[in-house]
Amino acid sequence: MHGMTRRSFLGKTTTTAAAFAAGPLILPRSVLGANDRIALGIVGPGGRGSGLVDWAHKFAEEENVEFQAVCDIWSQRLASGAARVEKLTGRAPKQYRTLGEICADPEIDALIIATPDFAHAYHCRVAVEAEKDVYIEKPLGCDFRQIKLCWETVKASDRVVQMGTQRRGDGKCIGAQQFIKGGGLGKVTYGEIIEPLFQERWRIPGAETSLTEQDTIWSEFLAYAPYEPFDARKYREFRLFWPYSSGCFCQWMSHKIDLVNWVLDELPCSAVAWGGVYAWPDGRTNPDTVQCLLEYPSGCLVTYHMRLGNGANTRGITLYGTHGTMELEAGIAYGDGGGGTIVPVTPGEPNTAFNIDASKVLKSKQDGGVKWESPPDVDHMQDFLRCLRTREQPRGNIDAGYAHSVATTLANMAYRNKCQMVYDHQTRVMKKAV
Repeated sequence: MHGMTRRSFLGKTTTTAAAFAAGPLILPRSVLGANDRIALGIVGPGGRGSGLVDWAHKFAEEENVEFQAVCDIWSQRLASGAARVEKLTGRAPKQYRTLGEICADPEIDALIIATPDFAHAYHCRVAVEAEKDVYIEKPLGCDFRQIKLCWETVKASDRVVQMGTQRRGDGKCIGAQQFIKGGGLGKVTYGEIIEPLFQERWRIPGAETSLTEQDTIWSEFLAYAPYEPFDARKYREFRLFWPYSSGCFCQWMSHKIDLVNWVLDELPCSAVAWGGVYAWPDGRTNPDTVQCLLEYPSGCLVTYHMRLGNGANTRGITLYGTHGTMELEAGIAYGDGGGGTIVPVTPGEPNTAFNIDASKVLKSKQDGGVKWESPPDVDHMQDFLRCLRTREQPRGNIDAGYAHSVATTLANMAYRNKCQMVYDHQTRVMKKAV
């Protein structure tokens, strides 16, 4: 199969022809051999997309992959993206304007998609329906209907999907999950994340005159969103404008809450949120300052705060349990603040007394605390590329994407609706609390 992709080989077999003659069928994907080059396409080779191209290309020789196609609805981005790929690979890639066109190319095995936030779930679903494997940038989405449709489509397929939440490569999060599951932190009741900046984040000077409607395909940009007239700022600075992004929730909260979901091994069930445009009144409709509270079914409250008007007092992911405190990103837990295991004398009685078993309180921070055992880190992009061959689930699979998007969408809709939003884990329904 030298010089021939898996798809072109299958396309020439009578077995495949007979299968499709009998009716629609998704064939199970075979494990690719080391000599079968994987053909990649990039959809959206802008700032983030170009970075992903460079990242994946680092493993071109080791993982036997190659970018062979570029897709963008903006002619300028398409040209610059194609030039970048040609410089890296030494050959001119195929160029496509729309996602439908690149998905129709049977020679392309996998797509790396870096389009606007609101379109991620929609574009991922379209690509998976076209039998492409997908690396999709975070967040999975900000429209819950599209998020659910994407999740259902991927789960019903045999495609490999990796979310762009690259912190999933950190081995210490796997170790932290096992540490918490084993009772090392006791009953975890609270978590805290604070991400401050002093920055007119996501503003692109000159965006309003950087392109015209003739330079792009506005209808393709809108995808499933309601029609509105072309707006160059919304096209370039989509992170500032709802419904194309939720800003702080989509862009930053998605990374940290993904890790919280991971180590707690659950999704939130409700949220409240508040905020506004307090620092940068530049026309944006997404807040530059937000605070939200997420409740988890096990009985844990997690607070997330982001502000763009002051950069002091960053606090990473800190989890508080009855046995002590965990600084997740520092990879350490310690007994400070913990008191021990809370044991009711008469379980179920509303007026029960409690005994406190202090024997499991962790060592203090001053005494070095505890560092849990963890598997090694993996490169997030390489994890995706390797899974294209093995057909294993990558670390940031579709379930992870669904989970972080439940959290960020709950928070965003609580902010938009100025109410508590709830999520039913059984029915997968999100709605206002009654």
